[in-house]
Amino acid sequence: MKKIAYILLLVLGMTLTSCMVVFDPGFDESPVIYLEAFPGRDADKVMFKIAPGYSRSNTSIMLPFDPEIIFEVNGSVIPVECIDVEEGYYVADYAPVPGDKLSVSVNSEGFTGIFARTSIPEPFPAGKIDYRQVQSGLDDYDEVLYVTFSGADPGTHYGIYFLKETVYETQSGPVPRTYTYAGSIYPETEFGIAPTNLEANLLYFDGVSYWAWDGKQLGRQSCTLSLKPGSSLYETSGEVNDYDDYGNLVSTVPFSSRTKINLMTMSDEFYKYQVAQSLAADYGGLMGFIAPSSYCYSNIDNGYGAFAGVTIVETDWITKEFIENNR
Repeated sequence: MKKIAYILLLVLGMTLTSCMVVFDPGFDESPVIYLEAFPGRDADKVMFKIAPGYSRSNTSIMLPFDPEIIFEVNGSVIPVECIDVEEGYYVADYAPVPGDKLSVSVNSEGFTGIFARTSIPEPFPAGKIDYRQVQSGLDDYDEVLYVTFSGADPGTHYGIYFLKETVYETQSGPVPRTYTYAGSIYPETEFGIAPTNLEANLLYFDGVSYWAWDGKQLGRQSCTLSLKPGSSLYETSGEVNDYDDYGNLVSTVPFSSRTKINLMTMSDEFYKYQVAQSLAADYGGLMGFIAPSSYCYSNIDNGYGAFAGVTIVETDWITKEFIENNR
């Protein structure tokens, strides 16, 4: 398995507009295979993005791409079906579970075959979840979430984010809206950097921002992670004003909101890939004079991309009863 490598690759991943990956000039004139898949992201299937890759400097004829995919879970072959040949999307009808050992190989005539392996990590070992007010000034209080767990695996990485659902009771019926957010590390320092013993990365995955901690840093001892959500995690209700296109108040709409906590465990491959993607997005322009902004981590033997496992556990809706029962 490849270690962290900064590769001159324009990663378009799941947002490619066509079934082809284009490399930066002068990297390599040989066609390669690009693969991206995150087993465990979806509860009931494994999605693959598989596409041919060519260097911008490549002058050879672009070869037809007809991939043969062998996907194995714990040594058993799982069928993979193409659902969009133009975009390069494939799916395996399999629900990954923690402990699964997965591998994938892809071959196509004229391309070097690729291979990758990963595993589905065990669920987040949360032992206690506490949520309370903390005095931060003479008359100021912060609402803080504390998640305590023990036995961090140095080869696994941990993440947290929130999912909030708001239901608006409109005249035509209830309209639910959901969104995710990361909150902030608590306590915050002058520059917004996490304390040394809880140093975290703010990462982004599939439209979700989340805080992630390196298992090697946390060690195997009991550890408490603290976050400031920014808004109450408890169920709330009220009314919002509804305006027309001219700014005139039309009505007030009742609403109710509630929140869940999403606890992530990430394989080493998943964590490294997400960190590299975040660094490329944040510092690519700044470092462009010494290196392309499309650097990324890859664990695909003889190809590029990522094959990386993740487990996401969603708590019950946060209520005072839930907190009291899990302290």
